[in-house]
Amino acid sequence: MPRSDQAETRARYKVFEQVITRWKDNDVYGHINNAVYNSWMDTAVTNFFRSQWRELPHTPIIPVAAETLLTFRQSVAHPAKLETGFRVDRIGLSSVKCGVGIFQAGETEAAAWGHMIHVWVDRTTNQSVPIPDVVRQGLETALAGELSA
Repeated sequence: MPRSDQAETRARYKVFEQVITRWKDNDVYGHINNAVYNSWMDTAVTNFFRSQWRELPHTPIIPVAAETLLTFRQSVAHPAKLETGFRVDRIGLSSVKCGVGIFQAGETEAAAWGHMIHVWVDRTTNQSVPIPDVVRQGLETALAGELSA
């Protein structure tokens, strides 16, 4: 990730999805509420996981969020045409760090960006387990090369 004074760019992401803003997403200050950005980030990550393992969430192994971070660069207000960009920053044995950028349509720099770290756990024991092979293979397709150290 770039320093907080440097913007994320569209070129650093692998998968994009359209975001639909709603009037109720605005807060009292007239811009999208911070919690909504986190929801968009969570949705981008979850959608990617589910695209790799369609049975989620009805599986014995599930991803559990262990960390989230979000950096804001500029305000966005409804109505707006937005996209989330998704990438994988790092894959471990049982955890994965995914990056998400939130872009206004047509913009190359993100309005906000962040990451989520998920740990894959056994639903019954709540103990960490290796990332399922089918998911790992999909994650590798979205791996951001220069960030995978």
